[in-house]
Amino acid sequence: MKEISDLFVINPSINVSPYCYSIFRVEPYQTCGHKCVYCFGRWYRTASEDKNEPMLKTLRAFKKIIKILKKRQLRTIPFRLSTLVDPFQPVEEQYKASRHIMNLCLKYDVPLIINTKAILLTRDDYFTILKKLSDREIIIVQISLSVLDDKIAKILEPHAPLPHERIDMAEFLSREGIPVIIRLQPFIPGITDHELKSIIELSRHAGVKQIIVEALRDEYENIKFYGELAYNKQLYRRLETWHSYSPSVEVQSKILRPNVDWRINTFALAKEICDKYGLEFSTCKEGLYRFHTAKNCCGMHFINENRYMLRPTLWEAWNYYKKHNIIPKFEELTRNLADNYVFGNALKCYPRILRKKMMGHEKILRQILDERRKKLSALLPNIFKAA
Repeated sequence: MKEISDLFVINPSINVSPYCYSIFRVEPYQTCGHKCVYCFGRWYRTASEDKNEPMLKTLRAFKKIIKILKKRQLRTIPFRLSTLVDPFQPVEEQYKASRHIMNLCLKYDVPLIINTKAILLTRDDYFTILKKLSDREIIIVQISLSVLDDKIAKILEPHAPLPHERIDMAEFLSREGIPVIIRLQPFIPGITDHELKSIIELSRHAGVKQIIVEALRDEYENIKFYGELAYNKQLYRRLETWHSYSPSVEVQSKILRPNVDWRINTFALAKEICDKYGLEFSTCKEGLYRFHTAKNCCGMHFINENRYMLRPTLWEAWNYYKKHNIIPKFEELTRNLADNYVFGNALKCYPRILRKKMMGHEKILRQILDERRKKLSALLPNIFKAA
């Protein structure tokens, strides 16, 4: 049975805890009507796709949490709306749960990261709230995109708005001063890379500030499906070129992603194109920090830095490594971090519903830096492949 904290903090794991700042989330709906083929949320959602209703328990608890944060005068890690569903999928027009969350964040000054494929944010009743959040510098909008071709998109994302509609929304929001980021997620071999230059060029013209990339991950038996759609099928001819997603197991996982050499070469090219067009660049849960030109992988630096907190990650360890040529232990890493980082005893100030898993994430990072350093070769290929 799920704990209430599961609804607001991503579960600690070796795939997430070393990397992610945005571990807080709020999920407005039980499932997602876009029915994207590649959706990793399907592994975690429990509701039937035929019964998609607001998470009323979540909405009530979220209000209590942010009221406590306000009362204790605590800055928080930005909440992500959302991680397992699209917050602005068609049922939002009926229930307006995501709009309610936006209004709560506006009322209590809670920084918010929106991640969507939908285009509802251009509608007046949503844009008005979004603009107010932006005026307070507590919002960024991440728009997910994997492909430009409408025919391929319709197969991969059957009920989502078409790619050009998302680019149009990016342009509209950017023009109005809303910080917009394009997430190439999932970055699908043979598809996304084939259209990469066009995607980045369109993003630049749309006023996008940053590109984030995260490689496709899916079950072994599904990989061939993407190969059938791919412009370039080379990586799909031998499944041995796909590796286990998780570095925490010694045997091959059922969840695979492209091998590290492919990811390094492809994301190096993506970074090069972003440099050409003046866009900031980052990877997500890849550890390829030598390609990062963005100050923050999620784009949180487009939020007012006085409005939110960060947690230590391997990004800070990478910056320490660049300066001292050594990967630090946890205490060394945190000794001179700025005041906008929360860790150690400071975690005890946060509501228990958040604190318990915040400590779980920190524990995994501590273990990796202090005890399980052999895992760093998989978690930080930017260092070990370069060495």
